[in-house]
Amino acid sequence: MKKIILSLILSAPLAASAQITGDGYYRVKNNASERYITITDDIVGEVNMSSTTADLSNITTWRGFDYVKSNPASVIYIEAVGNKYNLKGQGTSIYDISGGKVYINIKSKNKDDNNPYYFSITYSGAEIRLYDNSTKKDKGGVDQTGDVKYSYWNILPITDGDNYLGLQPTVKAGNDWYGTIYTSYPFKVASEGVTLYYVDGVKDGEFQLKEITSEVKPASTPMVFKCSSDDPSMNKVIPVADITTAPTDNLMGGTLFASSIRKHIKRVEFDATTMRVLGTNSEGELIFTTATAEQLTDESYIPMNTAWLNVPSGLSGDFKLVSRDSFTGIRNIDAKKDNTNNAIYTLTGVRQNNKNSLRKGIYISNGKKIVIR
Repeated sequence: MKKIILSLILSAPLAASAQITGDGYYRVKNNASERYITITDDIVGEVNMSSTTADLSNITTWRGFDYVKSNPASVIYIEAVGNKYNLKGQGTSIYDISGGKVYINIKSKNKDDNNPYYFSITYSGAEIRLYDNSTKKDKGGVDQTGDVKYSYWNILPITDGDNYLGLQPTVKAGNDWYGTIYTSYPFKVASEGVTLYYVDGVKDGEFQLKEITSEVKPASTPMVFKCSSDDPSMNKVIPVADITTAPTDNLMGGTLFASSIRKHIKRVEFDATTMRVLGTNSEGELIFTTATAEQLTDESYIPMNTAWLNVPSGLSGDFKLVSRDSFTGIRNIDAKKDNTNNAIYTLTGVRQNNKNSLRKGIYISNGKKIVIR
């Protein structure tokens, strides 16, 4: 429990906000290093509250907006609790993990409720601040001590403007771009031409997609997205606090983490027997296929905040996207060949002579689908 407490205590700090006037989603950028906080795992190393020391390796900082513009790990939800804050991100929460004991102090450097801020926790009268380290590299980490200038952070609300969050596709099929996404937060689409789906049907060599038509896309839901550009700035989404129900017939899996940091290993190894990732075949068609080393983190693990297809038992090989009508076999039924306009067929093309004795299921009549309940 100690481990978890600290991990969140510090992953939380990365969740501070621009001007803390209400609950919301933010990015946190160090005022001196200009690196952004990201959460790489939800595991915490050794924590010693008496000596006020802790392992904070689950927080990685990155210099440059390109590192975070499509990175869900940079998204933090800040929730006011009295004069302190509960910070949530990547499926973790400071309050929950600490057993309802720990919240974060967020205070303005200039005492004017504007950037920059500093983050701290207080234990036995001692205040512990969160610092970015002073490395000159783009990738850094956080410390509990350091040059005071590295203890100040800018809190930036996520919007559809400059501090946007965009989807980064990985595959082009035809004229469209595709990718997968798995986030701990619900979100709305803010750009034209972005559609979210999930896989609800798989059979030998084929799969079908079902569109998620709700305005709010559910959290903790493995999804496939389609867009018209490979530029995240054209594929913007907005994290929201709304609650919406995830589909129950989703055949995909997803992961928030791909961490191989010592004592912070949290990752999903790719299994070629039971998993497939998004790709294209030689005809340029969208498929779920066996992952190559280049598609994986450290050549073995599913990338963070992405999704895969779970292969049903008894199936193997690649799976090509087909239309929903094609998947059910509807396109193979030609009702016009019968002189009786009201003839009814099963999905396999077998004519049903007695319409009054049909069992529950899906049938075809005059080229249209009929559902008997």
